[in-house]
Parts: sequence; structure tokens; C-alpha cells
Amino acid sequence: MSAVYRFWASLMALAVVVQIGLVGVGAFHAAKESDDHKTITDDTFGSWFGPHVALGYLLVPAALVLVLLSLVARGGRIKWSLIALGLFIAQVLLAWLAYGVPVLGFLHPINALLILGTLGKIAHGEWRRPSQPPAAPAPAV
Repeated sequence: MSAVYRFWASLMALAVVVQIGLVGVGAFHAAKESDDHKTITDDTFGSWFGPHVALGYLLVPAALVLVLLSLVARGGRIKWSLIALGLFIAQVLLAWLAYGVPVLGFLHPINALLILGTLGKIAHGEWRRPSQPPAAPAPAV
């Protein structure tokens, strides 16, 4: 089960990198549309930010799966998995709240970096962890 946890954490870290890239595509597309047409419609904005939003909502249940895998894999994995889940929940809340209080939007990308760092720490630790516990040393004669 440790291998599944390792791959899931790694896949999630990669998905967060894609998520960050998608918001960049959305922002630059919106800027280009603004330059070309001097206006941005809801459809234009949503068509490029839509994948970012969709992946973001998929990552929250994926973080819950990470927690469940950490319970099965054991070995002290639960703490960081719960931290990742908490950061994902905060990310969604920040996105929702920023629509009403735009200055909170400042915290959304900062939290994304915390999520990436947390998942990177988890994945890195898993790849460095020995796949089997070390053998007990032979008794001295």
C-alpha cells in the first residue's frame, strides 16, 4: 500500500503543477482578449479558467483519498496528509471568499504554493523511504 500512497502523492503534486499552469494560461488568454477586443466576456473568461476550476474541485476529493491511503499505509503518513487536505479545503474557501472580498484572492496563489510544497515534501519523503524495513542486525557471537 506504500507504493500506492507514493504514486498518489506524486500524481497529486504533478496535478498541482498543472493547476498552476492552467491559471497562467487563463490569465494570459484574458489579457490577450482584452488587448484584442477591449473587453472580456464571461464566456471568454470561463472557457480558459474552467479547466483550472474543474481540476481544483477534483483535487479536494483526491486529497481525501490521500488521507485514506495514509491510514492504510501507516508509517506516520497521516499528519502531512491531513495538512494537505486542510490546505485544499482552505484553497476552495479562499476562492469562494475572494469573489466577495477580492483582496483575499492574494492568499489563493500563496496557499497553492503551500499545497505544492506540502505535496512535494510528502512525495519526496516517500521516494526516499526504503521500500522494506531494514533487516535486523545479526546477533554478535
